[in-house]
Amino acid sequence: MIDRNVGELMALLKELKLDKNTLFLFSGDNGGNDYFVTKDAPRGVHSANKNPKTGVEFRGIKGQLYEGGLRIPALAWWPGKLARGRTSEHLWYFPDVLPTLAALAGATAPKDTDGVSFLPELYGKPQKPHEFLYWEIAGKTAVRQGDWKAIQPGKSTPWELYDLASDVSEAHNCAEDKPEILARLRAVAAQAHTPARVGTYSRTDLHARDRAAKFGNKPVEKNTNWPVPGLISSKDWKLVRVSSENVDNQKFGRNAFDNDPSTLWHTLFTGGTVPPPHELVIDLGREITIQSFVCLVRQDASWNGAIKDLELCVSDSPERFGPPVVKATLKKTKAAQEVSCPPMTKGRYILLRALSELNGNAFASLAELGIKAERV
Repeated sequence: MIDRNVGELMALLKELKLDKNTLFLFSGDNGGNDYFVTKDAPRGVHSANKNPKTGVEFRGIKGQLYEGGLRIPALAWWPGKLARGRTSEHLWYFPDVLPTLAALAGATAPKDTDGVSFLPELYGKPQKPHEFLYWEIAGKTAVRQGDWKAIQPGKSTPWELYDLASDVSEAHNCAEDKPEILARLRAVAAQAHTPARVGTYSRTDLHARDRAAKFGNKPVEKNTNWPVPGLISSKDWKLVRVSSENVDNQKFGRNAFDNDPSTLWHTLFTGGTVPPPHELVIDLGREITIQSFVCLVRQDASWNGAIKDLELCVSDSPERFGPPVVKATLKKTKAAQEVSCPPMTKGRYILLRALSELNGNAFASLAELGIKAERV
């Protein structure tokens, strides 16, 4: 498939007479994997990390920070501009592409990139190397400076040190023999590390469409659990206060009544959790005679924060609430769950108090809270 699609692209460039004005770069995206291991093929049927001529192997696979998870081949093609058949040993990585293209276009790359233009290397001229290369993934850390590479395969594992000039297979750990080199590289790694920042979703429906396209182009199905027939409109409701909400990824308290089951309220979990009870106070905009409350837990694959035990209070004041009008224990189901109120339960303000979570955690989350009102 790759051969066919790349061939079609190359043919189109020639057909449009753009081939001599186009730098064509082709590269893998990560180290190879040992797919379909057998007795006769211990590094997988493709043997992506073993040289078929010399038998030299790269240690590790995709997802690891040994050379087998990092090294990839790259091809550069530009008729009349780049020398044919030349092999380069220059080490570059993907952030280098931006300053390289900027240099080609006569533009200036942003100052906050770690990339270094490899345009001189493409032209066969002296090339500035990286001072060091640094990687992090899933608790693993590695740093390379020159031919020396230090790696910590996991958060609780000791650091290792390899001389890639003589040991590209990373078979001989030099950590004990070269403690001064390991200390230097660990200091470089500490300086290069940046704490992870929590991202945000502004449109979860776009994320759902991306996943649908990736896993078979299945249409995004409408949530059949919401809305529930008989609910009053929540468009005029307002959040008075919330005891805890995770602002970093936009899991606000108001999401619990926005009539969008793809969003949710979730209590704080970045920077430290807050123990229950967790509370939402909502202004309904007018006094209502409430027949029942309807609760919908989060609708994705997770149960994290799904409320188990809760109390609901009703009042004419946002500051003063008496005893709960109803107590309930929710079940582990994605379907909407209705909690009936005593007759003639009236009020403008409601207090939802989450006391426990289905998995025993200190969180609370809710996709939607609805109300069915009595006709009076």
